[in-house]
Amino acid sequence: MSWAEPIGKVLEQVIANLGLAKKLSEQRAVVDWPDIVGEKVAQHSRALRVYAGRLFVEVDSSVWAQELTFMKRRILREINVRTGDCVIDNVYFVLGGTSGHGASGTDSGKDGEDGEG
Repeated sequence: MSWAEPIGKVLEQVIANLGLAKKLSEQRAVVDWPDIVGEKVAQHSRALRVYAGRLFVEVDSSVWAQELTFMKRRILREINVRTGDCVIDNVYFVLGGTSGHGASGTDSGKDGEDGEG
């Protein structure tokens, strides 16, 4: 049956035809944020969204915003290596409360540090 193709190849074609490849690469930068910056930094920051090639990252203090600003070149390089494309051209750090969020940026459900909720 020459018409049968692996589902992965079909999905790649559909994604390309719909023009979603760039959006998926951008979303990977958000999802992979903890792996990109490491556990320690991820405890104080979380990637929020990508808009027009700009990654917006919430940080829990101005000190971390400044520290991440110093790391911006390395972060951009790592993001673009992971995505295989230059989909992110800048990173913006915004002050916000990231406490209560895990490295994935989702609510951990904990009320306190001890894990009792």
